[in-house]
Amino acid sequence: MTVYRFSPSRLCFFPDDEVYTDLPADLVEATTEEYAAFLAGPVLGLVLVVNEAGRPVMVAPPVPPEPIPPVISDRQFFQALAMDGYITTAEALAAVRTGELPSVLAELLDHMDANERFGAEMLLSGATEFRRDHPMTAAVGEAREMTPAEVDDFFRRAAAL
Repeated sequence: MTVYRFSPSRLCFFPDDEVYTDLPADLVEATTEEYAAFLAGPVLGLVLVVNEAGRPVMVAPPVPPEPIPPVISDRQFFQALAMDGYITTAEALAAVRTGELPSVLAELLDHMDANERFGAEMLLSGATEFRRDHPMTAAVGEAREMTPAEVDDFFRRAAAL
């Protein structure tokens, strides 16, 4: 009977009746049940992962994240900033009602050169929508020390408002 060894680092099974020139150092002997689950898993829509003990297990694939909305409204943008605690609710309301910039966004503009500043201020104070792919979105994300994935999540949360 073939014995299967499993490599957590390569997420792969190696039968002992085959010859290999380069086996990983982290091989562990797989149980018959683990290998049978591996064979049946794809038919059931399962994927192979390594559990906390370094053992192979088949699990449901992770749910893919919601699509990233390409655009959110100014209300969604400022409301989400307030809900995240980045600006106050009063600042969010003022931004939507009058275009008055919250202080942290005004400070962000202060660090721009004059050529960039006017366009950025026009966008932040007068936009009716904010695009995920706009450079100003990246600048606000960087000012908040957000990764691109966190900016994507911000847009998902904002779009749900």
